[in-house]
Amino acid sequence: MKNLKTFTLVCCSFGVVHATAQTTKTIGGFNHVESVATDNRFIYVADIGKELNPTAKDGDGKIFKLDLQGKILDSVFVKEILNAPKGLAIAHGILFLADIDRVVAIEIKTGNKLYEIDFSKDAAFLNDMAILDKNTLFVSATDKNKIFKINLKDKTYSELITDKIIAGTNGLFADKKTNRLYVNGFGSDNNPNGIAGYINLKDNTCKQLGTVTGYFDGIFLSKGKIYLSNWVAFEKKGIIQTVNLADNSVSEVKMPEPIAGPADFIILKNQLIIPGMMSGTIHFIALQ
Repeated sequence: MKNLKTFTLVCCSFGVVHATAQTTKTIGGFNHVESVATDNRFIYVADIGKELNPTAKDGDGKIFKLDLQGKILDSVFVKEILNAPKGLAIAHGILFLADIDRVVAIEIKTGNKLYEIDFSKDAAFLNDMAILDKNTLFVSATDKNKIFKINLKDKTYSELITDKIIAGTNGLFADKKTNRLYVNGFGSDNNPNGIAGYINLKDNTCKQLGTVTGYFDGIFLSKGKIYLSNWVAFEKKGIIQTVNLADNSVSEVKMPEPIAGPADFIILKNQLIIPGMMSGTIHFIALQ
């Protein structure tokens, strides 16, 4: 999720190859959905509330619980009062959510809060999250161009210091097998100059993937490719792009129509599940 208070509408063109996908369904009933996550039994949806203000402490944020087909089962799954929940991550029966300046841990069985970690002295725009292992959770702070590493054992955190700043640090995806943290950025100065890359967690060096740039939001690793959601502009022009890790070639997933603000998405059973943040919809798109 991004700062939408001021912006310049900038449209980009990309020389890319197209990959085919087919929309299976689009569901509504939300306000401004920013993130989805799954435990392979249900889908959980973060909705920042009625106003498209990602930093407002207005108490109207929600977490929805859906079945795997997209049917809403519970529109107020989390009992804790939330403001503008964004990134979600699930591990060991716990749903972690980023809510402006805190990370909240929710028991999946009950929807009740287990604990929270306060970031108010270091960030006011916590965004995406990624689980590396049972003890490690990463969270991006878009307002600070930073990533924080949370120790889940003692509930402390520290900044992940790297050799490169990712402007508008946003989407995160942790790959334990390669010890990499994939990351993208929304860019700086209201320009679509965000990049995508990965951090080698052995030495915290950052490597950019290809030359593709944009208003990047979500990120996901699947079958040797990094998938990126790119807003393109602050209207219904959003796309999904891929970077092939073998050769850094860039492709665009061909869809029937653009998405208004494609945010933190997942891939489940060869299907993209993408929040349309500006339209309050979730798009289920089968990859071909």
